[in-house]
Amino acid sequence: MRIVITADAPSDTSPVSPIFGRCAYYAVYDSSTDKLDFVPNPAVGYARGAGIQAAQYVLSLGPEMIITGGIPGPNSSMVLSQAGIPVITNFVGSVRDAIEDAKSGKLKPQTAQSPMAPAPFPGYQQVPPSKEDEIKMLEEEKEYIKRRLEEIKKRLKELKE
Repeated sequence: MRIVITADAPSDTSPVSPIFGRCAYYAVYDSSTDKLDFVPNPAVGYARGAGIQAAQYVLSLGPEMIITGGIPGPNSSMVLSQAGIPVITNFVGSVRDAIEDAKSGKLKPQTAQSPMAPAPFPGYQQVPPSKEDEIKMLEEEKEYIKRRLEEIKKRLKELKE
């Protein structure tokens, strides 16, 4: 199975990023070879359309499952839903944790859903994260945004010199 996981850094100890379209990296794990690669997200710096571009890029990687620490936005969800790729949302843990949970069958994917798309089956309802998990996700997202802002400031300074 080929799994794509949102990541903040190119390391298996990196937290799974809560941001799908603008995460720094995608971890690509192939269970048939037990190989893990990291590819930079080409859409991370897009001013507009990052969700669609990121989803299309992830699909080009040939995933059979996608794991993210948040919920893909409506544009990403629409693209992923049309492709029928199972998406694990609100995952809390490292890239390695995500791989181990996927290998052990602990993760129960749902097909990605656009907010405008019908539910995959009657009575479908996404289970919200616990209060503690949501706090952790938001803290991680806050730290990610701080790091990205520093990277942007540094790059702007370099370009202006």
